[in-house]
Parts: sequence; structure tokens; C-alpha cells
Amino acid sequence: MTRRLLRLPNWIGDAIMVLPSLRSLRPEDESWLGVAHSRVLPLYRATGWFDRLHAAGGASAPVALARTIRGFRPRSAVVFPRAISGALLASLSGAPERWGWDGPLRGALLNRRVPPGDRSRPLWLEFFDLAAPLGGTVPARPDFTLDPGPEAAARAAALVPSVPAVALAPGAVYGPAKQWPLEHFVQLCRMAKGKGWTPVVLGGRNESKAGAVLRNEGAIDLAGRTSLLEAIAVLARCAAVVTNDSGALHLARAAGTRVIALFGSSSPAWTGPEPHEGEALFRGLACSPCFARRCPLPGDARMQCLRSITPQEVLVRLEGEVSP
Repeated sequence: MTRRLLRLPNWIGDAIMVLPSLRSLRPEDESWLGVAHSRVLPLYRATGWFDRLHAAGGASAPVALARTIRGFRPRSAVVFPRAISGALLASLSGAPERWGWDGPLRGALLNRRVPPGDRSRPLWLEFFDLAAPLGGTVPARPDFTLDPGPEAAARAAALVPSVPAVALAPGAVYGPAKQWPLEHFVQLCRMAKGKGWTPVVLGGRNESKAGAVLRNEGAIDLAGRTSLLEAIAVLARCAAVVTNDSGALHLARAAGTRVIALFGSSSPAWTGPEPHEGEALFRGLACSPCFARRCPLPGDARMQCLRSITPQEVLVRLEGEVSP
């Protein structure tokens, strides 16, 4: 049986966007060992594709993991993240064939290098630049779906008993430049309640303050209260999600839930939903996408890329997604 090491993406969104590539590569006669940040291991575990999964640690992790991975004896290694630590891990693994992105210092670590993408195409397609030489076939329509399992589904039903529900995801771990103003979410929450819908707040512990504000407006506040798989199950119970360019956007893709994505500092061409999944609202101002964590502009120009997207126009999109 052929053994393959996969250094997998660490960000939640990237972990979902790499699924079509992994799905296209997974033959019956291969054994896979995956390495990723511990926060996303449940997503990879839920695929059922990996024989072994290990958590990546800090800067010393490649050396610490090397003995375990060498014992696995991989025939090949594929490094999806761009960080040099992934290339180092591949080199230390003993795999004769080591695939990854080209870049400084990679020559001595990777012997199969691919030019990195420039953010002009969807990230899931960029991942296929690594998968295609290994036999991966680009699908006509990418499949990001992931079954969260019956336990997560049961908990989601208990947390969100009332439908129709709409999910609100006000956070973005990357930075505030990706975040639609909280006051806009508040207005949208009020209008959703007025329509008879159940607003549901999703996010991590960092969104607890935003969740509390929206809870006061009548939303079900699940910020910091669900696992990733439970979040997918909750999203599956929602007619649609209004989200920043964040992990929640991509968890909704895994759930098969319609997406209304709000883009400002980042590019919907790179990480936005596909046409069959929903819509990205993006002003395309001269300053965006800037990919900054914090908006550098002063005064009235600050965050105009997102502030100019009104709750009313988002509501119109929601009305098209929520069944009467």
C-alpha cells in the first residue's frame, strides 16, 4: 500500500477549500497521514480519509514529528500551506517525493515545486495546482460538503429548534478589516426578527461580545458554544448565512447552506462562494482588496468597503433565500 504524508491547511476556511483536491486524490490503495493545527483536525477526521492524524505544533514541531512520520515511511509528501515549516516537515519525513509551493529556501527541502497562485483564481483551484500532478482531476463543480455526524446534528436540533433560521457570523479571526460593522448586524437581526425568522449567531469565543449584543436583539447566541462539526450542523438547519470572509463562510459551504458573503479587504475571486452556493457582496473600491488586517485609511474613508454595504440590501438577498 502506498503511503502519503499530507501537511494540511491550518485555517478553517482553507481546510474546507482543500477538500475537493483531497477528494480527487483519495484512492482505495493509499494510506494517508495528515498533519494540521489541532483546531481543524476534527474536520479532517470527519472525512474518514485519513489513517492517522497528528497535530502540528510550534516552530519545533517538524523536528518533534519527524521520528513518528519516518516510522510511517511515506512514499510522497504534499505540503498545502506556504509556511516553510511544512516544507521542512516534508524533508524530515524521508519521503522520496516531496511536493509543495516554490519559494525561498524550498529548493533544498522540496524536489517537486509548483509556482504559488496570485489570488486571481479561487483558492480551491490553486490547491489543485498541487493535486493535479498527482492525479487529481478538477471537477466541474467543487464539492465542499462534509457530514458532521448524528451527534452534531442532534445537538444542532436542540440548539436551534425553530425554523426558518438565518445564521449571522459577525467575526473574522484574520482581523477587523474583514468585519462588517456590528451595528449593521444589529439592524439586520432586528429586520430578520420582524420577518418571523430566527437569527442565530455563530462564531468563536472572540465573538462573545458581538453575540451578547445580538442576543439582546432576540438572536440565539451560539458564539463560542459549538464545535466546528456542531457549527456545520447548525448551519445545515439555517436557510442562509450572512457572513464576513471568515471560517463561517466555508463551514456553510460544508453544510450546503446558502451564503451571503460580505467582502471588503479581501477578494471574493479568491475565497468567495461559487455561483451555485450564494453571492458575495463586494464594492470593489479602488483600495480593495488590500488584504490588510486593519484598515489603514483615515476618517470617512475608513472601512468604507464594508460600511457602504447596507443591512437593507443584505435583507433583500436574504428574502430571496428564505422560504416564506
